[in-house]
Amino acid sequence: MIPVAPSIARLLDRPDPERRLGPFLLIEPLGRGGFAPVWLARESYGGTELRTAAVKLFALDAPGPDLAGRDPSPAAALRRRSVIEEARLLCQVEHPSVVRFYALPVDEEHGVIALAMEHVAGVSLDRTLAARGTLTVAETLDLGIAIASALAAVHRAGLVHRDVKPANIVDAAGVYKLIDFGIAAADAPIPRAPAADREPERARLADLPHALVRSSGTTLAGILSAGAGATAEPTDALGPIFGTLGYIDPVILATRAPAAPASDLYALGATLFECLAGRVPAALPAAGGLSLSGEILDGRARPPPLLEVAPGAPRALARLVDALLSPDRRDRPAWAEPVAIALEQIRGELAGGERALPPESVGPFRGLGRFDEADRDVYFGRRSEVAAAVEMLRSRGVVALVGPSGSGKSSLARAGVLPAVGEGALGAWPPRWDRAVAEPGADPRAAVTAALSPFIPRAPELMPEEIVAALTARAQAEERGLVLLLDQLEELATVASPGGREFAVALLCRLAEHAIPGVRVLVTARRDWLDPLLALGPLGKVLVRGSVLIEPISELAWVAVLEQALAAYGYTLEDDALKEELTAELKEAASAMPLVQFALTELWDKRDALNRKVTRAGLRAIGGIAGALERHADATLRALAGGRPGAAETEAEAARAVLLALTTPQGTRATRARAELARSAGPACEEALEAFERARLIVAADGGVTLAHESLLARWERLRAWVAEAREDRLLAEELERDAARWGASPRDATLWRGRRLAFGEALRRRGDLRVSPRAAAFLDAGRRAERRAALLGAGAVAAVVLASASFGAAYLREVRAREAEVLAALRKEQASRELAEEQTRNVQKAQDRIDQLLRDLADSPTKEAVLALQEQIRQRAALPGPPARGPVRAAPPAAPAPRDEPPGPAPAAGARPGLRVETDWVESGPPPAQPSAAPRPALDVETTW
Repeated sequence: MIPVAPSIARLLDRPDPERRLGPFLLIEPLGRGGFAPVWLARESYGGTELRTAAVKLFALDAPGPDLAGRDPSPAAALRRRSVIEEARLLCQVEHPSVVRFYALPVDEEHGVIALAMEHVAGVSLDRTLAARGTLTVAETLDLGIAIASALAAVHRAGLVHRDVKPANIVDAAGVYKLIDFGIAAADAPIPRAPAADREPERARLADLPHALVRSSGTTLAGILSAGAGATAEPTDALGPIFGTLGYIDPVILATRAPAAPASDLYALGATLFECLAGRVPAALPAAGGLSLSGEILDGRARPPPLLEVAPGAPRALARLVDALLSPDRRDRPAWAEPVAIALEQIRGELAGGERALPPESVGPFRGLGRFDEADRDVYFGRRSEVAAAVEMLRSRGVVALVGPSGSGKSSLARAGVLPAVGEGALGAWPPRWDRAVAEPGADPRAAVTAALSPFIPRAPELMPEEIVAALTARAQAEERGLVLLLDQLEELATVASPGGREFAVALLCRLAEHAIPGVRVLVTARRDWLDPLLALGPLGKVLVRGSVLIEPISELAWVAVLEQALAAYGYTLEDDALKEELTAELKEAASAMPLVQFALTELWDKRDALNRKVTRAGLRAIGGIAGALERHADATLRALAGGRPGAAETEAEAARAVLLALTTPQGTRATRARAELARSAGPACEEALEAFERARLIVAADGGVTLAHESLLARWERLRAWVAEAREDRLLAEELERDAARWGASPRDATLWRGRRLAFGEALRRRGDLRVSPRAAAFLDAGRRAERRAALLGAGAVAAVVLASASFGAAYLREVRAREAEVLAALRKEQASRELAEEQTRNVQKAQDRIDQLLRDLADSPTKEAVLALQEQIRQRAALPGPPARGPVRAAPPAAPAPRDEPPGPAPAAGARPGLRVETDWVESGPPPAQPSAAPRPALDVETTW
């Protein structure tokens, strides 16, 4: 045995009143588990004792290897992380056969941390076997189903127990409990399915003493030193092997491979073998008693077949146990859940003959329908959720399965939880359980009392408190329990009458006050309708305290479900490539469970029955997983006309009316009687109903028919569009029917519709999209008549006022006319003035246009300076000898502008040559320039006018 760590030893050496860890006072030891002792403790606060607990102690300063077998250099931090991670994972496991986790007390000062868990009062299986030798086949099957189911929940949470054995299984009042998770490999990777392990050098064990079967926490070095001739690598490199010899997976002993779910299944097989044979599989007769075969322990040899050691075991059970004990992990079952299912089937065969599967023509899938109790043997993939619900039912009177639409709540309740309760999953008393099922509908009181009538006389006449008393008395007198399933609880908020709703709420609250022995209620509710349900008085507290959240199945789980369902009928997938293809498609649609179920149903219908295969051609034929449902529904609508001329429009309208009548304006399913549908959809209703029933789009329900599943409202685009289009009109129609009912019951107290509301109501009636009842039509007619009466009364009042004022009207009229004439004259005068002003404005505009033009012309004329420069140039040329220059005369640019008021320079002097005279007329203010003196010779006049 491994010595206790010093910190734990110091804690346990304290006086009894001081042997405390947080709120837990350690009372007495319960057992050992590897490096961690387990003590019985009392949990108390402020002197008040709450409960007992099993506390498993771990040292933060342990000198030896830590729980994961690593170097202890950072031992305290690593051990703390390991224990906390294990506690976190244990919190995720909800199962009636798994010990419950309470708290994680820590004593930092003394270096101790502990796991406080449920203290299971009962007898451990190893003590039972020591006293009796073996168990009966029935007892072995019960134990195997419970532990296999528990392991399925444990593995799904990411844990491996690593020490499944009789000493860690306790019979607690008829419920087997798996305890002692102190050495679980919480941080080890958990493969989804066994794979081929890398094979290092294998340790070869010699035969070992049988006494090691009762040892726990043995290191590999201790094993090797216990037997002569054992060979292996140096023991220092091998580290510790946790578990108990005889139950440890041979792969671990031989190759030091990490523990995996398959390791727990080997230990389960060894436990079942011991229950039927009285010894572990590796124990073989030897001189002086039994010894452990080294070849069986390390996997070089298979254990003897169970039938050789226990000839009375059922053959099917023997085959299953032999498969669990295979030395090769690949030959063992892949999951714990198929093991539990197989054990249940064997138990059913022995109890009353073989429980037949549904016919192959029906198959393992239910399309848009739900699974019922008769389908329990083909209901796969929900064992953990079933266990969580059962565990909650053990301590609460009312439990709610809450999840999104299409998450499979109804199937889980009907095919999973109810059968489990019926088989005694809640405990040893009462030994037998009856089941009753109801859906609230429009009258929850009638639905519930009808379901209870076979078990309670005069149930429809009883009030809620009387029903509770009658159920309690029945359980005590007959020793028969009753579990009531109230499916689709959201109907309390959508379609239920006020009186029926109050009855159902009162009954549920009374049953939830405390868990009455032999009476339980299970309800299902859509998550998106929780707010209206929580608002129904005290029912909200009931639902919050007893809820189990249900999520859709993951894509990997869907693949496992598909393989298990096919295997139940002896079918397989065509090849591994098809499995990968289906996995990829399921990943996209996994959250829409009804869609996947429908597609798998279609795929089953396309199976290759001759070769017992599900094929790729079948998958192509249905159009894949995602599109199967919508294509099927649209094809049903197209086929309704049947090729008859003129029938398409009528059938389409009837189909739309039927489908809308089977939904609520809020977008949920509704149940309607056929007569009610005929009034809504007209004479073509019956043909549409038959077509939808053949296509499995609608199903029969209590009191009528309803949509096969809510997923049609989310996944069928055409129906979803119809519901959205008609939403406003349908809400108005519901309001109209309510107000009409109040008016019909008390015409004096009811308020008739007026104005716009009345106009909308009459428009709704004229369109005919939604048929209004005769009472609603009479209500609208009454509103119209009241409105006409009001209009006539108003007109009469106006006439009376006019007549009363007639004597004063003439004078007033003359005055008004005179004032009108004055106003007209003023208007004419104003008009004339306006026209004159407009004419003057036009004249001013013309004058302004002329000025603007002159300014533009002036801008284009030569400047004064340019003209003066030209004049000077002409004078200079006239002074030169020779003939006058020919050609055009151009003005040169001026050197510098002269002041505007400076007169031009003097005229050129007279000479013998002909002269040139330049005359410039400036049109500007100021004196004109001086004129040049006259000369007798000819002159050239250049005149520029500004």
